[in-house]
Amino acid sequence: MNKNICFFNSNKAWGGGEKWNHHFSLLLRDQGYNVFVVTNHKSELKARLENEPGITLHSEPIGNLSFLNPVLMGRLKSFFQANNIQTLITALPSDLKSGGIAAKRAGVNRVIYRRGIAVPVKNSLLNRYIFKNVVDRLIVNSLETKRTVLANNSELIDESKIRQIYNGFDVAEFDKQKFSPLYTPENGEVVIGNAARLTAQKGQKHLIECAKILKDKGLNFKILIAGKGEMEQELKDYATALDVNDRVSFLGFIKDMKSFHASQDIFCLPSLWEGFGYALVEAMTLEKPVVGFNISSNPEVVADGETGILVPVEDTEKLAVALEKMILDVELRKKTGAAGRQRVLENFNTPLVLRKLVEVVEE
Repeated sequence: MNKNICFFNSNKAWGGGEKWNHHFSLLLRDQGYNVFVVTNHKSELKARLENEPGITLHSEPIGNLSFLNPVLMGRLKSFFQANNIQTLITALPSDLKSGGIAAKRAGVNRVIYRRGIAVPVKNSLLNRYIFKNVVDRLIVNSLETKRTVLANNSELIDESKIRQIYNGFDVAEFDKQKFSPLYTPENGEVVIGNAARLTAQKGQKHLIECAKILKDKGLNFKILIAGKGEMEQELKDYATALDVNDRVSFLGFIKDMKSFHASQDIFCLPSLWEGFGYALVEAMTLEKPVVGFNISSNPEVVADGETGILVPVEDTEKLAVALEKMILDVELRKKTGAAGRQRVLENFNTPLVLRKLVEVVEE
């Protein structure tokens, strides 16, 4: 059997999708596959894979309209043919258009589109063509992502081509990482953590409003917000306006997530939608109870009332009530935290997910 597989991800920044491509390209290499990875020229994924043995890199200046560039498409087709690629795994919609179409022209056996965002696919003529004629398998990272893919057209892709595979989390690797807390609590304060891009989608505004509610109730807590993004200054100004600067600290981008999660007692992710809440799984692996909105894939990750608390979306009052409950009950935090780790082991641990991915590749 041909074991030549190519991951195709043109995103320049680093996020959950790039983490997935990085992780599984290395894991499939270790399974004996010949792994190729196509990236953009200036890409964080490319930088992190450059010194990895057994990974062949190729970069192109890929954008949303690259599929209309005959020279670039010709180079991609030649690359796939020269390396006898039999399976292509694409990441972004633009990657599916350029990489997927070029792969079909090159005679690649299987084009897989992995979709990691719970956002509807436009019911355009081009998308209908691609999902019918280019995509051989669609991998969705949650049932919610599957629902949203089909929201605008329930017949966009044949049901038999869809495979649901949760994002893998390497518990054994995470357990091995050394860590040292980034923050030392003062006077017995309970620490609430949040880690996400500082954007409207991630809902940090609601967490800052919770800080106001909890402070007015006289509760002893500290909120640590990790991440960068276009709303950084706006959120800092909001914390100032609500007079909670003494309770909310913005830590900027944190690379050492284990140390960050080890610094907290509760993890709160008030996102308005999620493809798959990777940060929730990280926190649960460290036995941290989680609190968030009952949206998208969150109910698939968090067992409400068992591994954390989910409340109606954008209901800041109920979010504050859930956080207050966790702040005041240390036994509840221990119990839900332990249940969270068990849920990760049973549903999201990398060996389970890798096995499912290999099954799709070898179908």
